[in-house]
Amino acid sequence: MSLWRLAVTPRWWGILGFTVAFAVACVGLGQWQFDRRAQAQAAIALLDTNYDRATVPLDALVDGTAEFDVTEKWRLVSMNGTYRVEPVYVRTRSGPGGIGFEQLALLDLQDGTLFVLNRGWVPANGDNSAPAETPPLPTGNVAVTVHLVPGERQIAGRDAPAGQIATIHTDTIDTAYDGDVYVGWYGRLATESPATDAGAPWEKPVLDEGPHLSYALQWYVFALMGFYGYGWALRKEARGDVPTERKVRRRRSDEDIEDAALDATRAR
Repeated sequence: MSLWRLAVTPRWWGILGFTVAFAVACVGLGQWQFDRRAQAQAAIALLDTNYDRATVPLDALVDGTAEFDVTEKWRLVSMNGTYRVEPVYVRTRSGPGGIGFEQLALLDLQDGTLFVLNRGWVPANGDNSAPAETPPLPTGNVAVTVHLVPGERQIAGRDAPAGQIATIHTDTIDTAYDGDVYVGWYGRLATESPATDAGAPWEKPVLDEGPHLSYALQWYVFALMGFYGYGWALRKEARGDVPTERKVRRRRSDEDIEDAALDATRAR
């Protein structure tokens, strides 16, 4: 049978449909990887643009405690106030010494609003149930600069004992304390005056775009390989290299005839 006549048979139409569906799925997965790469590149560009920009007052950049603009992430802002109550510790955080805690504190600003500060990483005790160190908060008025970071999501089913929290979910912190808390942002401490002991200082994050480009190209190669395999199999069957059911039956029949002739010769 000719190549084109074979290609339009119902069986090969079905194989072609499966090949096209496989290619569409591969292209979709490749595009997903391209989108993830674009998101990673945007995060890198935002970090490089904002992290080392000049410091500005918090109220000059953020308009109200509910305002949030993701393009301001990593900006360095300054504020003045006094620390309120005891610090709270975020559980299960990796740091210079392994798994530990991050120390959070509420800064009562001069306008009566509250801002959540992350004062750095501290090591855990032997069973990781509590911090091994608890740096005291400075008393009186302090001037701080922080890098803005979006609040984290709340994780369902995760809880923590008194004095600890599972994630830096600013809305939960807002409901736990009497005051108007900034719920869009918290801050990673950069400087504090007067300077006091705090957790391990924050360093500029190192971001990379990951292997998304190579993964995307691999999915496109898989799509092309699907069509190559379809064409290879179609040509192979059109040339008769793949035995059909009729040929198989015929070959078995010939073998049966030879066996019968051999048996007859032996019987003489």
